Amino acid sequence: MIAMRHIIIPLVPMLTVIALSPSISSQAAQKSIDKATVSVTTDENPTVEIELINFLNAFAAAYKKGSAEEYITFYSTTAIENGLNSLDKIKANYLKDIMSNTITAYEFEIYEIKNFERYSIIDVAYNKVSVNKSNGENYNINGDIRIKVVKGQGFKIETIDYDRYIKNEYVIGPEDIIEISVWKSPDLSNAMIVRSDGMISLPLIGEIKAKGRTTKELKEVIEQRLEEYKQDPVVSVIVKEANSQAIYIMGEVARPGKYLLRSELRMLQALSLAGGFTPGANKDNIIILRKSLINPEGKRMRVRYSDIISGKNPEANILIRPGDTILLQPY
Repeated sequence: MIAMRHIIIPLVPMLTVIALSPSISSQAAQKSIDKATVSVTTDENPTVEIELINFLNAFAAAYKKGSAEEYITFYSTTAIENGLNSLDKIKANYLKDIMSNTITAYEFEIYEIKNFERYSIIDVAYNKVSVNKSNGENYNINGDIRIKVVKGQGFKIETIDYDRYIKNEYVIGPEDIIEISVWKSPDLSNAMIVRSDGMISLPLIGEIKAKGRTTKELKEVIEQRLEEYKQDPVVSVIVKEANSQAIYIMGEVARPGKYLLRSELRMLQALSLAGGFTPGANKDNIIILRKSLINPEGKRMRVRYSDIISGKNPEANILIRPGDTILLQPY
């Protein structure tokens, strides 16, 4: 995998409200869209990443346009959606959507790009605003997508997974305790704390960035570096203590405070961890604050509990990310 750094790259507008009621007007939904820049993980030569962003912008524009033939050209012939849908099923689902709805907005906000030799993995949040053709109701759907884009003569989507179909691996961060074992080399094996700068130090190979990598990715980097000193090194990486990924649940919940994010967690599960609502909680005015490099104070996202429970907008039960603050407001 290519070494990475952070840059700021302009991207399409992104909706700042997570769970709008389906009764909200399309005009009001559009007013909530702000122009922004997006923090993207990239390598020292950002050309490929800029090309990928342009590819995703074109993909989103094709989805909004409503042309199935144009939309499907962004996929490889062997593409799979949500681990099971083939290209024909992807096209059929899209045709069903555009027959029932007029799509008025479809945008991506990129969280991360990871580049490998033959492909890239891109994590994005999506926002979709549509109008039902039969009853005129407006719908706003938000969620997460993980896209695998293969490189060749241009880019093609090989896999695309939405929301609950995304398989999340733990990402190492500062203060995590990890154990690194090198087969038949006890002198190179050790448990250590990831420093505040995200780095660790190992014998022979020195400094390595652990922050932002999964255990599998860190294992591969260490094995690559050790090849200069050992033939066919075999490395294992285990997270012994996950201390870096925390969320904060505040306000009208039974047990407000800081909670470690040890596995995939959605908003309703997070509220359950905090003991649920107090009698004074305004369940339809849940605020999620999400920080980023471009918005260090946190972007405010409003969620309506009743929309999730009623099935009106189940996608509002969003995936909680490290650093999120969930605020339950009183009536």
